[in-house]
Amino acid sequence: YLIAVFGRNMVGNASDGLRFFQVKISNKQAQHLPGAVINHYFSKVEMIAGLGPEDSIPRCIARVEFDDPKSLEERDALQHSFVIENILMQGDGYAYVKVKTPGTIQLMIAQEDECWVVPPTFLSSEGGFFMTIQGTSRGLKYARDNLVSLIPEKLEMRISKTISADWIAAPKLPERRHTVMRTAVEMGYYDTPRKCTQKEIAVLLGIQQGTVAEHLQYAEGIIVNSWAKQISLS
Repeated sequence: YLIAVFGRNMVGNASDGLRFFQVKISNKQAQHLPGAVINHYFSKVEMIAGLGPEDSIPRCIARVEFDDPKSLEERDALQHSFVIENILMQGDGYAYVKVKTPGTIQLMIAQEDECWVVPPTFLSSEGGFFMTIQGTSRGLKYARDNLVSLIPEKLEMRISKTISADWIAAPKLPERRHTVMRTAVEMGYYDTPRKCTQKEIAVLLGIQQGTVAEHLQYAEGIIVNSWAKQISLS
């Protein structure tokens, strides 16, 4: 199946003109694409944060899950879809890595300045490929039309008022603080019990622990104040 969910900008004000859609592609539908080989080595790959392109190839920080740590060494087999540049952190059955993603879909989106891939985006051996694409109306039309050509199957679409309403109300954070906050959430900093420390977040992002603490404190204050104001007005 191939399902697209369209909505307004997930972060920031709706008036800024940005939109997003989310696409879910089954592994069977994507078996002809280079990225299908990733499932042979990793049970799940999840995008944590985008890093911007290098030589026109998209780059990001990703969390990978695996049964065999040797999967991290399969550079040749993954050279056309998932190029690991650096292992930032490794644990039992998982790792955070800095990667290039020269797959067909990623390169197609990278060619258009008015759309880009953002979290939540992940690939799993069980659930297939789930991707969130954000951009202008023109950029999203470009992405949608090209996805239809890559996946020759009827594209089902529905407006998602729930996702749109939830995220339109979210306060806009500066880009760096947004990255730190999202990374903290993805690593389980706000889980109970916590799955990581501020120091581990700092190591992953290559910044000082004090900087992480400052960003999180600021972001938490903005989010809580925004939530309190919305509750009082509802």
